[in-house]
This record gives sequence, C-alpha cells and structure tokens, in this order.
Amino acid sequence: MLHRPAANRRIVSRALILCAATALWLAAAAPANAQFAFNTFITQGEATTGWVNDTDTPPGATDQLSLQLFVNGSSSQDFDDAARALFTGLPADPPADAPSFYFKVSTAGASGGSVRFLIRFSDGGNGELRPLTLQAGQWTFVDGAGPNWDTSGGSCGFQPDLTYSQVLACHSGAQIASVEILNDSGWLFPGGFSVLVDNISYAGVTLSGPAAPVETSSVTLTQLSGDVVVRVPQSVGGQAPPIGSASGSVARLKGTATLPLGSVIDSTTGRARLFARRGNRQQVGNFSDGRFRVRQAEDGEVLLTLRGKLDCGARSSGARAEASATRRRLWGSSRGRFRTRGSYSSGSVRGTKWLTVDRCNGTLTVVREGIVQVHDYGTGDRVLVRAGQSYFAHAAGKTR
Repeated sequence: MLHRPAANRRIVSRALILCAATALWLAAAAPANAQFAFNTFITQGEATTGWVNDTDTPPGATDQLSLQLFVNGSSSQDFDDAARALFTGLPADPPADAPSFYFKVSTAGASGGSVRFLIRFSDGGNGELRPLTLQAGQWTFVDGAGPNWDTSGGSCGFQPDLTYSQVLACHSGAQIASVEILNDSGWLFPGGFSVLVDNISYAGVTLSGPAAPVETSSVTLTQLSGDVVVRVPQSVGGQAPPIGSASGSVARLKGTATLPLGSVIDSTTGRARLFARRGNRQQVGNFSDGRFRVRQAEDGEVLLTLRGKLDCGARSSGARAEASATRRRLWGSSRGRFRTRGSYSSGSVRGTKWLTVDRCNGTLTVVREGIVQVHDYGTGDRVLVRAGQSYFAHAAGKTR
C-alpha cells in the first residue's frame, strides 16, 4: 500500500478545518433513536458526490444506486480535494460486529488510503478501514473483520494493520462521534479519481441508497445537468455545519441527495429535479436558471422562495436594475402542489411550466403551460394567469 506521508495527512487535516466553509452538507434531518442511515455529504476543493445509477451492481444489491465520491487533484501535491458521505443513527457504543462495504474504481494501483470507512471516537482518535490496492472495473469487498485497519489517538497512538477488535481496544470506553465514507486520494491520480461505494454495513444495517423524502421534513434532489449547488441550514440533524460557516456550506451535487427543508438550491447554470411527499403521493418539479430556498407547508405544498441579491439602491435604474434582476429568477415545471415566492407576489401551481422573475420594481410571472394563481402582495388580488399570459406585481410605491 502507498501510504500518504504523515506530514501530508496533517496538511489535509488542517485544510479540512480551514477550508470547511466551502464544504458540502447535504443531509436528511435525523429523528431521535433512528437506525444507521445516510445523513450528509461533504465535498472540499474540486470534488462532487451523490447517489448515482449504476447497472453493474455488487453481489446482493437490491437497487441500481451507488454512492459516488469523485475528486480531481491537479497534481501529486494537491491534497485539498475530498468527497465524503456521513451517516446518522449511530449507536453510542461501538457495535461488536465489524463494518464492511463494496467499492469499485476505474483505476488500478495503490489505494492511497481511499476509499475508506472512518470512525471518529469521542476520545479524539480515529479508526480507518481501507483497502490496500485497487482493482479496476470490479466490485471489491472490504471486510472489516480482517487486519486492514489503521488507528490513531486513544491509548495506541498510530498503529497500522490492526483488526477491528484491536482498534476498539485502543479506544476502550470511547463512544462513537461520527462515521463516514471518504475519498481524498485525488493527489495520487491527478485528473480525476472516482469511487463507487455500495452495500455499506454497520450496526446491523446495510445501506445501498439515499433516504426517501419525509413530508414537512426533507426533500430529495437530483442533479439533471450542469452545476447544481446546495447550501444547507445552519444546523442539520443536531450537527453544526463546518467551522467558519455563517449560514451553512455550499458545493456541487452529482447525482441524488436528500436535503433538509430550509436548504438553498442554486440551479443558475444547471437543472435539478425535486421530489417531495404529500400524504401518500410524490410531488415532482424540475427547476433551472435560478436560486431558491425550499420549504414545505403543513398541507404539503412545496414553497420555493427566490434567493439572490438585487441591487436596488437609489442609483439602480434602467439597464442596471434589469441586469440585477436576472440574478433572481426561476424556471419551473411541476407535477404536484408548488408555490414560488418573489418579493412582491407568489404563484401557486399544479402541473405547470412557469417563470418567476424578481425585479427592483416588481415581480413578473410568465406562464408557458397550465395555470398559475398569482397573489399580488401590494393589491391583495389573486389573479389566474393562463398559458401564454404574464402578470407583473408592482412594488409598493412604484408607478404602474
């Protein structure tokens, strides 16, 4: 195995803290006493992650989804790229049975320590389950019962090639702080290093896909094309976002992830598909060309609030105001109950294709298909806007 030098590992650890404000936290809110489940994505540097379709499944797979962790190191000295998947529903005490997982890569050679299953203990130490070598194009089973663990901290300091039980002995009395799957070996394969992971087993549970959306709690988002950027709320599942993050963290999504309500989705240069539950029905919407925060009302209606800065100061007029308005807009097409909110109006839709644009002097709604019921905040009117029509809700005090 080609181990990353200790000094380099310290560099990466320091970078994970200092650069954490650019990390990606894609998470589902974790109910109390939940069993082991997928919780959060994090990416750092040039990296993407998400659940993706893969027809070549590992033995025992029940679906065609696999966890993809992609990093793109620029050189053998680039240690700043990492893709992670974190989990929730962890038992306080380490389970007796060793964890395991399947992985597949397209590159053969030394592993560089990735992909690995990382346990963080409450004593500040770690246990890392990692393969020694990479076999291209085939699923490889990593059995945590073998002598393929590294440990650091605890009573043993750094020790390689231990068994799971030996790792637990090095952290006797410590509880589980967090569990994650990690790929940070882009430095070893500059130009792109992608890992697929599946059938992740821990604490008696085997995971092979994202959590389903939960009404009034979470939604599922799929990146369809381009860049889809997500910012999650300040606190998710009782876990704070990275150090240095004032209002959550952002990064690109590849594939599918479960998001807590309150997340901000940026599809300015991409297209995203949003899934939400309403009773026993699934609601679906495709969105592009804008940024929005997603919430859900008690009656199941999905609320999309336009986000982005509008420069509407005293000097903002004419072409400048129009240019700034292009940064707060959203195209949508949906099946189910969705409502978009601009600064001066909202539009309720059911099976519609529509555009919402915020301008300094009002909010414009354009309907291409179906019907949108627009609520004009200034007048209080509720207006039905049909296909081929538009409605402009003027800002208070503006001339019509």
